[in-house]
Amino acid sequence: MDLLLIRHGQSVANEKGLLISTDKDGLTELGRKQSINLAATLERFAFKPSRFYCSPWARARETAELLFDAATPITYDARLAETHPGKYATWLELEFNRAFPDFNANIRNRYEEGESHLEMAERVQAWVESEVRPHVNESGLTVAVAHGGPISVVLQHLLGVPIETHYPSFTVPNASFSYLKWRSDLNRYCLERAGHV
Repeated sequence: MDLLLIRHGQSVANEKGLLISTDKDGLTELGRKQSINLAATLERFAFKPSRFYCSPWARARETAELLFDAATPITYDARLAETHPGKYATWLELEFNRAFPDFNANIRNRYEEGESHLEMAERVQAWVESEVRPHVNESGLTVAVAHGGPISVVLQHLLGVPIETHYPSFTVPNASFSYLKWRSDLNRYCLERAGHV
């Protein structure tokens, strides 16, 4: 089964330059337009989900609901959520980086009252191992709508890029997709196509 990873459209926090924000952060008007345009792009490639997962955070949920037919069932999975930034959710990213210049040097550093990027990576990897790997030899397409951090983790995990030493190794823009094809002859996923609107 192939895998399609989708990052949500522009959120209010993205527009304002916030660090990560919260699970309540929704799409901007531009983010809604991006999601609608991305839906048209996915339709051109004939991407139809056999299994459809989504982060429960508002910006991902709103994106997922705009992407495919309303009859397509969506499984909301908290393991696909972005890193919980704790009390820094509403900080500007530039202000946080100025105040804590060494924070991103170690993936184990934890946001106060939140989690570390490593903790996020471990739950995302657990999602891959329980929801993706057991289905590789089936036909169809698993789709996941998530956030920049979790998508980087999935890509690194499946493409063999060490997470603890290089995170994030992939940055994906809002309203983007990454399509990984399962190659049974190689017994691994290969990134076949990526794009954004």
